[in-house]
Amino acid sequence: MTRSSKITKLDFFIMKSQWISYVSLVTVIILFGLMGSSITVLCITGAWFIALMATNIFAIQEKNHLDRLYGSVCVSLNEVVLGRYIFVFLNYLGAMFAIIILYLCFVLCRKVTFDVPDIMLGLGLSFLVFSTIAGIQMPLFFRMGYTKARLWSFIPFAVVMLLVVLPTFISALAGVIHFAQSNKGIFAFACIVTSCIIQFFSYLISVIFYQKQR
Repeated sequence: MTRSSKITKLDFFIMKSQWISYVSLVTVIILFGLMGSSITVLCITGAWFIALMATNIFAIQEKNHLDRLYGSVCVSLNEVVLGRYIFVFLNYLGAMFAIIILYLCFVLCRKVTFDVPDIMLGLGLSFLVFSTIAGIQMPLFFRMGYTKARLWSFIPFAVVMLLVVLPTFISALAGVIHFAQSNKGIFAFACIVTSCIIQFFSYLISVIFYQKQR
């Protein structure tokens, strides 16, 4: 874990040049908040944004041949993959923290009450969205590299957009939303557990793919 943290710290150092992306996220969330969006919408928007943005580290890795640098810090391939997953997750965690703070500011300015279960539901759904997208993208990047996998990495986004316009899916989604609204705590917990499972298997697949790629 200690060696993996070296990769995580290195990734954060490398991504300093991408600070404008983080500013863009905050700007988008503020705009959505000013339009009166719910905490669920804000969290899911942040999850999509982070899933897209955090994978930029793979582009930088490929462009600057960082695999050689990773080898110089005496870490195994497994630790490189784990460090990358921790880096991406911390990006998501930081984004959610910022979103909740901004949401609370909006609530205080409007002098309305906020519901903790709503926040839990927003976080649970956003984590599921983030884990699903990142869980598909990252093994592809570890196996094919950023340039070759870039097009394939948009598949999860395209699938979600396609499902949203299908009548059958919309009907089923309405039932899920009704259950989620009636059982926010349980649904949020189920989303978090499912997300952790997705991340775990995604990590295992990424390790296998990265070993083959190397």
